[in-house]
Amino acid sequence: MKLIKALTAILILAISLSSCEMVKQSSKYNFNDGIYTTARFSQQKVYVLQVDEDTLSVFPVIEFIDSTAVLTKQRVNYIANQRKFKDNKVSHSFFRPSLDVDIMTLPLKYRFPAGQLPNTLTTNFNGAFYFGYRIDEYRLNYKRTPLNTYKQSIKHIGYSAGLFTGVGSALINSSTLNDQSFAYEYEGVLLITGIAANLAVDKFTVGIAAGTDFLMDKYHSEWIYEGKPYIGFTLGLNLN
Repeated sequence: MKLIKALTAILILAISLSSCEMVKQSSKYNFNDGIYTTARFSQQKVYVLQVDEDTLSVFPVIEFIDSTAVLTKQRVNYIANQRKFKDNKVSHSFFRPSLDVDIMTLPLKYRFPAGQLPNTLTTNFNGAFYFGYRIDEYRLNYKRTPLNTYKQSIKHIGYSAGLFTGVGSALINSSTLNDQSFAYEYEGVLLITGIAANLAVDKFTVGIAAGTDFLMDKYHSEWIYEGKPYIGFTLGLNLN
């Protein structure tokens, strides 16, 4: 239990520190000036410049070994009050890949049948650090107004996949051990590991995970869920 309390304190500290950096980190959640790709896994990059709230300029980018060149002569403007766009499109998406570092919890775990127990749903404490590959998508839509102009709206969503590790707890008694004569009941400390796929809205994430748990005491070899897979539901907070 001391280990769980220590991890909880670390998670609270991480949340506090991350909240102090939200102003600096806002560029990850907002559509700001910068370099983006034009498709999820594309190497084709563009530089996006927001001239004002109604005007967006997009420049092709060429990357060299020692520098990056922005092709200003090939500039394309998207102006919300114009009557027709140069490429005749009213929806444009820009993508930004990055490393994803989160703290997350698994409030629900679905465990498959083991020992004498059927499939179960558990709600024990689980806290973990998550490391993955994330793509943030910014979708610009232009909707025609009754005045025959366009109104701009921007939608942001992020998605990532990666690995997690942390600690959790589980009820240990005679029903969860391969020892029917075990006369005690306690909350065991677990090492939790696995993979997760998350969907992000701003700094918060939700997703699903598949993992395995390992009991961190002398009864680990008797625990019926030792090293066995489970499916979980995740909630997280982005740190970077």
